[in-house]
Amino acid sequence: MLPGDVEIDDGPLEYRPQTVSFPQISDEMVASLALGLEDDLIVASRHGLTVEKYQELAQQPWFRAQIAAKRSEFEKNGVTFRAKAAWMAGDLLDQVYIQASGHDVNLSVKHDILKTLIKAGGLEPKDEKKEATGPTFAISIDLGGGQSISLTSNAPKPPPTIDVDAKELPE
Repeated sequence: MLPGDVEIDDGPLEYRPQTVSFPQISDEMVASLALGLEDDLIVASRHGLTVEKYQELAQQPWFRAQIAAKRSEFEKNGVTFRAKAAWMAGDLLDQVYIQASGHDVNLSVKHDILKTLIKAGGLEPKDEKKEATGPTFAISIDLGGGQSISLTSNAPKPPPTIDVDAKELPE
């Protein structure tokens, strides 16, 4: 064999370029990492990655680009701000409750905090829907070809009237 000659084995030649497969990373994992509310290793372990595997993955440019793109999207849409605000509110909630439940706190302050907590918890009473109590009608017109028009009315019921004979009251 001459110097510089390359030895080729007798096996079949592969002409296609070798592709590199990327590990499957869930959108949820990318979103959690982009939010940055938890340590990256906690997020990675929740998604079944070891510390070593995550550290290897974190060095990949395509992975860092995915996280950067999601982070940019979140910041543009205000998701990051709302998520951090919700986390901070939850963190302060216990402190506010403990201080508000003290005996030396003014009743009006307690009432204001209670109203805020009821609103934040979605516990406000809902407006009751009034039932349609009047006469109703429905009209359906078949236009042919599978097309139709439907009109309905739920007219409110007028208040009841009471017929009373006029009588003269004694003086």
